[in-house]
Amino acid sequence: MSLREELGGGAPRGFRIAFPPGWRHYSVDDRGQAAMLRDVSERSKAAGRPDLDAALRRKVKDQFAALRRTRGVAMYLPGEEASTESGMPMSVVASRWHTEGGRAFEEDVRQRAGVEVLRIEMPHGTVLRWVQERDAESTREGVLTRTVSYVYPEPGEEPRRGMLLTAGILHQGTEVTEPATAGMVELADAIVETFRWS
Repeated sequence: MSLREELGGGAPRGFRIAFPPGWRHYSVDDRGQAAMLRDVSERSKAAGRPDLDAALRRKVKDQFAALRRTRGVAMYLPGEEASTESGMPMSVVASRWHTEGGRAFEEDVRQRAGVEVLRIEMPHGTVLRWVQERDAESTREGVLTRTVSYVYPEPGEEPRRGMLLTAGILHQGTEVTEPATAGMVELADAIVETFRWS
């Protein structure tokens, strides 16, 4: 591996992933940010809440800045036509994963995840998966975030890089809503199973 690749300058492999109808793809670049800003403004106007437009636009810009810092390459969100009956928001973010400290790929993932990581052998390769439950301070009171993370190593015997897919699901954290939350996790699993390197 060259020093440039080691430092993250090499071009990442491409990938394909399939989403249900109505999901929208935003690349983590100026074009993707502009598209999301347009969509946010349209939704604010359609909801009769132009007062929310400025705050939502600030949030989008902050989110894209954070994604750029964390090697994000794409964000996927259900459009209004893809809204689930449960009404629980869900998003999926794709980010590049680079190993740190000279560790082997799986060791690096397990150490950085900080929770139990499952190794799943799929017909098209290995995926490392873990789940975390977090308070969502930036959302309405009582709303939690269940984050399901998946890392696919790049093909090869000793990969140093991979793709991290993070599904974030907002939920109420009650017995009544848990079946719907579990259903959203199953949806995330089904989406991520379609991942393929290209």
